[in-house]
Amino acid sequence: MKIAPVISVMSLLAAAWMAPAHAQDAATQEALKDCDRNQMTMNLCAGHRHEKADRELNRQYKQTMAKQSSDQAKKRLRDAQRAWILFRDKDCLAENGPRDQSGSIWPLLQSTCLAQHTERRTQDLARQACGMEGCSK
Repeated sequence: MKIAPVISVMSLLAAAWMAPAHAQDAATQEALKDCDRNQMTMNLCAGHRHEKADRELNRQYKQTMAKQSSDQAKKRLRDAQRAWILFRDKDCLAENGPRDQSGSIWPLLQSTCLAQHTERRTQDLARQACGMEGCSK
């Protein structure tokens, strides 16, 4: 393994991390236009998908929480959500292994796993919010 290319990539990533938010947003937006360009853009796009799924999950969780009929029901949902988060994180770690034992594809694999779990949980919470009578749309 050559050190120079690794250092160059690390320098670019560090520079992007320390760049102002608007520069990061521009770089991310550019990467999202061509997710298959290289490993870095694939990783960024997968991370973006996970962030989007997480925002939708949070929205649905709040909606489902608001439909709970009692404080006890809210506590059960909160406890279940916390347990689900632990499960999701451990399941993706079991699937992909730790970051330090993987290569440059790890962020893509990990973000994809997290997004898939998150999207399924959002659907589960939406069904739960409908209750026994089901949803009317």
